[in-house]
Amino acid sequence: MRRHIKNSRGFTLIEIISVILVLGIIAAVALPSFDRSGIDAATWAATIETDIRYAQELAMSRNPASGSPITIAFSPAGTGTNSYSIVDPSGVFSDVSRKLEGANIVNAISISFNRFGEAVQFGTVQITVGGNTQNIAVEQYTGRVTVS
Repeated sequence: MRRHIKNSRGFTLIEIISVILVLGIIAAVALPSFDRSGIDAATWAATIETDIRYAQELAMSRNPASGSPITIAFSPAGTGTNSYSIVDPSGVFSDVSRKLEGANIVNAISISFNRFGEAVQFGTVQITVGGNTQNIAVEQYTGRVTVS
């Protein structure tokens, strides 16, 4: 009886290996979902789309007598900045700037909106994250923004 009590302390090798194996399986399943080294391309595209619409709303909401358009200018990764900024030349609103972390702007483009919200400069902004590419297009007269 004394020998049985003396040997019943602790875990067996089989139990320890089983626990380590189960923890390894759980870690292998859970760790890829925690890999957030950067924001994905769709999220960056949605953020840029929202900021372009914000620039359009600024153009419509400021002093209608102003003739200078609100501009959102994109600087690609090749220029070293990899960012974009919303600029109000009349100074009614303070400038907004955003640097893309983990994503790359492919093309340099400026998009401008007049006081009616019409796109006077328009085009497509292309961003890449890893192997994924997103295009954010702004239509000429309506200023409609689409992501593809």
